[in-house]
Order: sequence, then structure tokens, then C-alpha cells
Amino acid sequence: MKDTQMDFSKIKNLIDQEVENGTLPGAVLAVTTNNSVPFIYSAGYAHKEIEIKVTEETLFDLASLTKVTSTLPAILLLLEAGEIDLDDPVFHYIPSFKEKNDDITIKHLLTHTSGYQPEIKFYERNLTVDEAVLEIAGITSKKPAGSEVIYSDLNYITLGYLIEQVSGMSLNEFTKDKIYMPLGMQNTFFNPPEHMKKQTAATEFRDELNDYQWGSVHDENADHFNGVSGHAGLFSTVNDLAKFCQLFLNRGTYQGKRLWSPMTVDVAAHCYTDDLNLSRGLGWQLYSTGVFSGQYLQNGYGHTGFTGTSMWISPDKNLAIVLLTNRVHYGRETNINSFRRKLHNRIAITMEEAGVI
Repeated sequence: MKDTQMDFSKIKNLIDQEVENGTLPGAVLAVTTNNSVPFIYSAGYAHKEIEIKVTEETLFDLASLTKVTSTLPAILLLLEAGEIDLDDPVFHYIPSFKEKNDDITIKHLLTHTSGYQPEIKFYERNLTVDEAVLEIAGITSKKPAGSEVIYSDLNYITLGYLIEQVSGMSLNEFTKDKIYMPLGMQNTFFNPPEHMKKQTAATEFRDELNDYQWGSVHDENADHFNGVSGHAGLFSTVNDLAKFCQLFLNRGTYQGKRLWSPMTVDVAAHCYTDDLNLSRGLGWQLYSTGVFSGQYLQNGYGHTGFTGTSMWISPDKNLAIVLLTNRVHYGRETNINSFRRKLHNRIAITMEEAGVI
């Protein structure tokens, strides 16, 4: 339910200014509490050249938000079901890890403390997912597990593969059946159908296509893995992601449907890297100085995606913010973190003035 009594004009102005300045082609924002969505606003273009407007129904390539909206919830379901233990070595589920990386646990992968480098361009060598995971399992030139937070797609490529080994289902099928359908997230999926292309925000201009990447995943490895991977590939709308945020604000329940226990939410949001260089929960980035949440939402957790997407959840304020943009439409160098912080700060002030937080 949208509350028209609140004054969101300054928030609208911030978004409009970024679009008018040419920082962003388009954006859509949802501000949600545990039981309502008091504000949704969209501006600009999903595809600038052919002037397709962004709306609240626009599909966005979530990029690394896939890690927390697909891979993480699947892991949490397997954890609650007793199918996995976070402190289990990965080789319990993927035997190829036994020889050279027997000390890496599921928790190391989830918290980006495995020691792996940020990425490997598997697509350049035409490796399958099986071959990519086998290569990851054999890496020895890395930091010791548990010694440092190094944000790495390799962790979540491995986790996506592990989910499939444990569940006997593809990541695509598992998340659709166990997460998105129960939550009514009908516009959240890997590989959006062709008929929804004009509803989808275009991402980056590709020289090899002589056109914009549009309707298929921007991330090269995920694209090479047929659009489905644990680190990237998911598409969704701001309305669906507001539902996902409400699931966490309601501690595992959405509109009376329980997906997991409140204790599971606590396990996901706990800081496992207190003595390390960055604060990480399971999947989630936790608050620290300079994080994109801004200065007024210092408790909570969130994540960003390379294409220009982000999500921040502040349980103590009963507030979550979803911002979806296609910032790479203007090139990879566009940095919107300062804009995110200003926007989040303004939202927090607006909600406080209205007596909501």
C-alpha cells in the first residue's frame, strides 16, 4: 500500500537530477517496510537510444545481487533442512576440492574468505561449469582460507554448483520452486523470455554485437554458463525485490508464508569477519564506513550489482531500500556509490520526519 501523505519530493529530485545530468539512463526505487511499500518511483530510460521508459515493471539484470537473492536463500533452505552444515569442508559435496583445497568450508565461500582471487575469465577458454569448478578446486596460488575478505565470483560459482549437487535440481529450478513462486515473485528468473525483452533494461554496448546487451545477462561468465550461475544471471523487478526484502524484515515469513526460521535470518546477518578487513555476513555486506547504505542507516546489510543495482535492509528501522539502475548503459566507469549514499540518507530523513522510523 502506498502512503501519499509522506513528502518524497526531495527523493524524486535526487533521482531526476542523476538522470538529467546523464549519470544514469534510468532508475527505479522502492522503499519498503515489513508490510507496505510506501514509495515507488521510476525515471529515465530502460533503453536510451530507442526511448523505452523505466517503470516499476521493468526487468533489470541484477548482476551480483544474484548472490543474495538466489544463491544465499537456496543455501539457507538447505541449511535449515539439515542438508548441509556451514562449517563442512566443500569437498564433502564436491570431491575435487579434497586434494588441494580441503580446508575451504561453505562458510568461507559465503563470506568471501576462501582466499580466491576476484575472478577468472572462464568464457575466454570456453570452459563448462563442471570444468570451471574443477579448476577452482585445484587453485593453490591464493591467500590462506579465513585470513582476508576478498570479494570473489569464484566463491559463488562454486556455491551454485554445490546447491545443484546437494538438491539434485538446477539452481534455476530450485530457486523458482522453493523461493520465487512461494513469495509470488513471478518476474524473477534467469534467462528472461524473448517476449519480455522490451520490458528489460538494456545494459552495456558490446562491440562484438554492435549493439547494446539487451535481454541477456551482462556478466560474461554467467552468459557463457547459459545464463545461470551462482554469482550472476538473475533478472527481477523492483516489486519482486521489495517482497524479498519484506521476507527478511519479517524474519523469514512473507504474508503468512514461512520460508525459514527467524534464527536463520540471524545466522545470515551475523558478522563472521570481525577481525578481518571487511564486515561480511553470509552473502551480505554489513555496515562499515563508506558502505553504500549512507550515514543514517548504520545497522543492516545489503549488496550491490555491477550493472547498477542495490538493496539495503535495516531491520532496526523496519526499512529496506531497493534501487535498480542500468548505469553500465553509459559505460563501466560510471560510479554511483555517492548517489546511493545521498539517496539512502534522504530516504532515512524522510521516513523519520513522517514518524515511520
